[in-house]
Amino acid sequence: MFRRMLVPLDGTPAAERALLIAAHLARVAQGSVTVLRVIEWPPPGVLADSSTLFDPSSSLAEYELARARRYLDETVQNYAQALEHLPVEQEVAFGPPAATVFSAARLEQTDLIILCTHTASRLKRWFVGSMAQQAVRRSPAPLLVFHEQGPLLPFPRPGRPLRLLLPLDGSLTAEAALKPALQLLSLLAPPELSLVQLLSVIDVPDYRTLGGARLSDPGLHEQLQEEARSYLEGVMQRMRQEQLVDPAVTITSAVIAGSDVPGVILKHAAAEDAQDPAQHFDLIALATHGRRGLARLLSGSVTERLLTSSVLPLFIVRPGTLPEGAGTEEESASQTEERQTPAADESGALGWTGLL
Repeated sequence: MFRRMLVPLDGTPAAERALLIAAHLARVAQGSVTVLRVIEWPPPGVLADSSTLFDPSSSLAEYELARARRYLDETVQNYAQALEHLPVEQEVAFGPPAATVFSAARLEQTDLIILCTHTASRLKRWFVGSMAQQAVRRSPAPLLVFHEQGPLLPFPRPGRPLRLLLPLDGSLTAEAALKPALQLLSLLAPPELSLVQLLSVIDVPDYRTLGGARLSDPGLHEQLQEEARSYLEGVMQRMRQEQLVDPAVTITSAVIAGSDVPGVILKHAAAEDAQDPAQHFDLIALATHGRRGLARLLSGSVTERLLTSSVLPLFIVRPGTLPEGAGTEEESASQTEERQTPAADESGALGWTGLL
């Protein structure tokens, strides 16, 4: 269960909004909130020498430390009403932002990191990556990520359920997001105001005619659709049988064909084809391999594409980083084995789980 919330703050009002959700989750789960301010050291634009790089007791370090503590005091005071009666800890740390956040998460045995992702310039993202992208690859805990230009998760409201979209591709890796996502949903909204939709995106391969035209096989399209529907139906039955979800929670499924998996997910989540705007989703949950280096560059990443393209909140799980009670040892072992061998169909074609 998610009880220990870590909220890294970068000094922006957008990042501070995460405290509202952290406070709500901690109150429902009877947990705690830790706010963290990381001081990049040495500060940008300051020439690194022996005093700035190795001596945190230098006058510059002491100045930055005092300023960070004052900022945390003011921020917690600004959100005093939301955080009232909750255990709140304030921490300041020196170092590279991403690595320092992860170290703090391990030290605090954090169950959930709640952070805001900002719109970075293309050049900056190419060289260093955003904080959220690094967290996807290296975070020791599940992530709840908000976009600075997007909405927060809505609090329960009459007549409109909180809608969770959970893309699945048939792999154990993707299914690793099921249990923690449902646990998170139970903290965000009552079961009668909760809706979960399982989504399968199928990519039907084309074949070339003698004239060079690219056509798809209607028979294969129907077969893949039926297999996907059958798979999702089985997952829904398992969710009920294993009591992963309250009986009052509405569960639906959808199968959509498309080669651009992130694009299909985003379009469906935003309900661009729906006549009723209220059909859009409030949260997308998915599991990721957290691949690095050449493998990630060659295959791409559905999760990172969603991070850079979606303004909806994302709940991201890396198998093996789940909080206590979110998965069994057997599940972790099977997921580890599955991650070592990418999913493939009978023809040997890889599924899009390898892109997560």
